[in-house]
Amino acid sequence: MTSTLFVCHEGQRTGAPLLLLWLIRWLLANTAIRPVVALMRDGPLREEFSALCPTYTFSTRPVAERWHKRLSRRLTSSQTGDPEAWLAEIVAKVNPECLYLNTLVLGYCLGKLTLDRSRTRVISSVHEMEIGLLLSSTRDAIKKQIAMSDILTCEGESVKQNLVTNHQANANQCVVMPAYVPYERPEEMMQLNCNDSTQFVIDTLQELRRNQVFLFGFAGSAIDRKGFDLFPLLVKACVKRFADIPFRAVWVGCGPDSIAHVKAERDLTLLGIREHALLLPGVSCGAAALRQLNVMACLSREDPGPVVSLEAGAMAIPSVCFKHCGGIAELSDLGCSVSVDYLDLEAFAEALFALHQDPQMIKSLGQRFQDHVFSTNTVSIQGAAISALIDGTNNPIQSLSHS
Repeated sequence: MTSTLFVCHEGQRTGAPLLLLWLIRWLLANTAIRPVVALMRDGPLREEFSALCPTYTFSTRPVAERWHKRLSRRLTSSQTGDPEAWLAEIVAKVNPECLYLNTLVLGYCLGKLTLDRSRTRVISSVHEMEIGLLLSSTRDAIKKQIAMSDILTCEGESVKQNLVTNHQANANQCVVMPAYVPYERPEEMMQLNCNDSTQFVIDTLQELRRNQVFLFGFAGSAIDRKGFDLFPLLVKACVKRFADIPFRAVWVGCGPDSIAHVKAERDLTLLGIREHALLLPGVSCGAAALRQLNVMACLSREDPGPVVSLEAGAMAIPSVCFKHCGGIAELSDLGCSVSVDYLDLEAFAEALFALHQDPQMIKSLGQRFQDHVFSTNTVSIQGAAISALIDGTNNPIQSLSHS
């Protein structure tokens, strides 16, 4: 039995926390690894983590982009506490054989840790590329976490290359470990529903599909890092290209009370294209919403996944993305997706139009994507590899470099 403390930067229903939740469920069902979770920020996933294993939560205050800096400022002027001291106390209490840091943006809370390096291995799971790292951390904090880590699991080859090139990580310590979905068969995903107040999002999309409206879009945080600032401009390009063909550009995860929604409403309205866009709040089951799309439209400038594209691919829904954006662009070489020149929105609109005109192309791309996901990107496949790193039965490093 290997005691493992998993440290997660937040409990939101987004990529890295969801991957950790799915991993812990698999580890509990299939291994002797016994997890404990430390959340540096609260969120809706806390209850799900707590149902699986002991879960500690540091901050309940909501913060957005550059959250670690805002959190630090708030803590300085409040009695909430010191994240470094809090995490050090949790580590001392758990005394783990493995400390698993679920993102590379946790360097700010590692300064007071005392670890017996002959007993405790440190694994950092890296989901971020350069923009994401620098938005959510600092170079000094990144350097600190890399130096503390025995193993860096990288969500894609592009993530590994970024660590080696821009952060001087040891390539021998970097292990490419793709993201995954918590399903073993496509059939498991096809009947998913939200079964709560967010089910209306799925109902809205289903009604449009029944009316033969072509649906493409994205699900996730409505932030510039994910390309949300490009969304109105893509809609404009699509209005020009699609002419009278009915379509909706969808963003699931842009609720009506958010500043992103207000900004997008203004842009879309001033551009005279509001009727062609659908801004919807987040849902409790992302796959249920993604299943309604004809095509995923990934506007991220850089993204090792994203997980939503893998979920869509698992349901035979292909993606359109930018070249050089990360993992999904890499899959275009395998015939699983379509990539266009970086930030070329006219080319992006043309790719979406071409797919609308060729349903067989959507089907063939989607089938190849689905085959790839279920042969590579499932939690059972990647969970087995991660558990071997946690318990040391598959250590890529011959000897730990810590004195």
